[in-house]
Amino acid sequence: MQKLIILNSREIRKIKELLIEDFGYFPSGEFALLESENHRIFFVNRDIAKIELENLRIDKVGLYFGELRETQFRLSKEGAQFLAHCAKQDKKKLINYVELTKEEVKKYFLGVDLERDLGPKSNLIILHHDDLILGCAQYKERKILNFLPKTNRGEVIV
Repeated sequence: MQKLIILNSREIRKIKELLIEDFGYFPSGEFALLESENHRIFFVNRDIAKIELENLRIDKVGLYFGELRETQFRLSKEGAQFLAHCAKQDKKKLINYVELTKEEVKKYFLGVDLERDLGPKSNLIILHHDDLILGCAQYKERKILNFLPKTNRGEVIV
């Protein structure tokens, strides 16, 4: 059972600023963000505020959006897909949105870090191949560090 708290507008603003800095976009709309004890953030309908969460045993709720760290917000695979979908609907262009080749996708799904020169700045990126969003990764020192969970790894037919 996880303990979840509803984030206030100041805490949501911090996440919004981090996402705008890294990806140039934050979704608009009627939603709430919940935070677990291990700083995982979940995207839910705002009506959740009508429920007394402390009296419930909750296993999972909402969309696992990502993990909040001191200086960054690392999107989950589903969070990256959601962010890209919302940006597309709002006709907004994401930054740090990196296209992978077919060969790079195969390596990525095997858990390999990818060699790529994306400039000197170290930052988070969203990976995609054609219209398929693969997830979020860290770019650092000419490498795309693979954050793909082991349960999602394996051979891929692209």
